[in-house]
Amino acid sequence: MLEGLIAIVAGVLLLFFGKRLLWLAAALVAFLFGWLLFGDLVGPGWSFILAVVLGVIFAWLAIKFFKIAAYIVGFLAGAAALPLLMGVFGVDMNWLILAGIGGAIGLILVAVAFDWGLILITAWAGASAVVFGLQNWTEFDDSMAATIGFFVLLIVGVVWQASRRRKN
Repeated sequence: MLEGLIAIVAGVLLLFFGKRLLWLAAALVAFLFGWLLFGDLVGPGWSFILAVVLGVIFAWLAIKFFKIAAYIVGFLAGAAALPLLMGVFGVDMNWLILAGIGGAIGLILVAVAFDWGLILITAWAGASAVVFGLQNWTEFDDSMAATIGFFVLLIVGVVWQASRRRKN
């Protein structure tokens, strides 16, 4: 239950402030990636602590090395988002394979179109985390509702971040 609430909060922050607050996006995607990676290896308590440490390290890196951190955020956001998204849709595949594919997609998006890539990948990660969190928190398992919710959140996140991009 707490896992779902944390994923929802992290997802909402990524949806609306991902590109604008890159240090926060770096912290959140590193946290989500670490949480997913360490969850089965060391148990829930330690995975949470390790994910927080990873998030703090990546927030610092994003402040010090903005451009490099943006590429890492793209990779980690994709690596965290694709396994979450596929899990929502009921796809049962090796987590590391999905993370690698998602990471490559995220890195390519940021490399090809820096601003738009960051907007799209942080909105994608945010929408995935919110839907995943809602399913964990409420134990509601309807793949059609999850699919619709994901795409609605993705569009809202992209539109919101893009509208803020023009003002700054």
